[in-house]
Amino acid sequence: MAAIEETSYVPQGRFLLEVCFDGSGYNGWQIQPHSPSVQEVIQKTLTRLYGGQQIHLIGASRTDAGVHALGFAASYLYPACPAIPDYKVRSALNRLMPPDIRIVSIRDVPMAFHTRYDAMGKAYTYVLNLGEETPFSARFSWKPPRPIDPEKIRAAAPVLTGTHDFSSFVVERSKIPEAVRTIYRIDVQQFGEYLCLTFIGNGFLYKMIRCLVGTLEAAGAGVISKERVREILERRCRVGAPDTAPARGLFLDQVFYDEAARENFVLERVPFFR
Repeated sequence: MAAIEETSYVPQGRFLLEVCFDGSGYNGWQIQPHSPSVQEVIQKTLTRLYGGQQIHLIGASRTDAGVHALGFAASYLYPACPAIPDYKVRSALNRLMPPDIRIVSIRDVPMAFHTRYDAMGKAYTYVLNLGEETPFSARFSWKPPRPIDPEKIRAAAPVLTGTHDFSSFVVERSKIPEAVRTIYRIDVQQFGEYLCLTFIGNGFLYKMIRCLVGTLEAAGAGVISKERVREILERRCRVGAPDTAPARGLFLDQVFYDEAARENFVLERVPFFR
């Protein structure tokens, strides 16, 4: 069990936030020097709500610059004074923050709850645009540079499921001590002109999904075979793998805190139509 973080005040309890954001204008979730981040915006607003008491958020993960979220999870220890009920915190945050960040829900959790270490998995969806690109679709999806056959992606995707060393699908591998992760399944669903690739796993490495999407896009275009995808995975080396897909098509759908929610998760529509 992770230690409870220190605060400058006596904590009364812990709130868990479900956060939705358009990541286009942010350098990811985590606070970065000289760059805007989602964490910084919410923390500053919370600190204002609590009369200048410094609030620190613990996020479920980091997200790359430009990546979006429908159900990012973050928590904080709240002080006894001022006493603000959860629904009022949600209302105040959504009123004071820019419209590209919204709090979907907020609830009490145990003080010892840890947003990252208690998570039992995450679901991410990457959106490929197989139709005409518009200024609006370009913000939330990627139009591949070549024709894509969804059936070829469906054939290649199972190669990447299971527990593997995903070193071939990681940027800056030398900075990561362990590259073994489990992908429970990859769902390939088409909604009109949008092809959605949903990855459900126990955790994902830096730019891992975008690297996986780059490889599946190449398979969908017929540039590489399913067997070549397997060779790339087993080689455990990024050199020679297809290019990384851009950030703008990636959404963090949900962070799971029980197995049933993880196992039963199904994408019902294109993420930005939600």
